[in-house]
Amino acid sequence: MPEQLLVVEDDVVLQLSLTAVLRREGFTILGARSLAEARMQLMRERPTVVVLDVNLPDGSGFEILEHLRSEPDSPLAIVSTASDSLATAVEALRLGAFDFLTKPINNDLLRAAVRRAVEHFRLRESAREIERLRAHEEAMRATARAAAHHISQHLTVIMGETQLLQEEVGDPEARSSLERILRATEQAAQTLVDLRSARYFVVSQVSQRDPILDLDAAQDEGRV
Repeated sequence: MPEQLLVVEDDVVLQLSLTAVLRREGFTILGARSLAEARMQLMRERPTVVVLDVNLPDGSGFEILEHLRSEPDSPLAIVSTASDSLATAVEALRLGAFDFLTKPINNDLLRAAVRRAVEHFRLRESAREIERLRAHEEAMRATARAAAHHISQHLTVIMGETQLLQEEVGDPEARSSLERILRATEQAAQTLVDLRSARYFVVSQVSQRDPILDLDAAQDEGRV
C-alpha cells in the first residue's frame, strides 16, 4: 500500500506542483490549504509525512508542529517557508520538524527529504513494535515464573505430606501408592527446575538503549 503524504500549502499552483512531483514517486497525496483543513485531514487520515507550509491564511504551521509533537505516533513533518531565516529553521526543528526546505523548493531536495522521512518513520514504527513485543514477552515470562513458583509451593506441600503418611501407614499397598505419588511429585519438581533454567523463564537481559535514539544517531552519522 502506497505511503500517504499530506501537503499543506495555501498556494494552489505550488500545491499542485508538489503533489505532481510526489505522486510520481509513488505516494498517495492528501491536500490542505489551511490549518483547519490540515487538522481535519490529520483527524481522518494517518499520513506518514506532512509537507508543511509555515505561513498559512488562518495561522502558523508551527501550530501543526505543536500538535504533532504531542502525538506519540504522529507523522514526520518537513517544513517549507519563503523565509530563509535561520531562526525560523531552528524554531521548526525545536518543535519537532524532521527537515526544513526553503522556497522555491528544489524538487530533488524535496524528493530526498521525503524519502528520508518515510524511511525514518518506518524504522521508528519497527522499533516501537519491537519494544511492544519485548514488553509482551517479559509479561509472559513474569506470568510463567509466578505460575512456576505457585506450583512449586504446592509440590512441596504434597511431598511433605506424602513423606509423613509413609511414616505412619503400615499397609504395604498404601505405602507403595504413596511411594509412586512421591516419585511423581519429585519428577514434577525436577521438571520445574528444568523449566526455570530454560530461556523462557530467565529474566530477559534486554539492552536498555532507546531504539529511537539509536536511529537518530545512525541518521546523524549518515547510515540511515
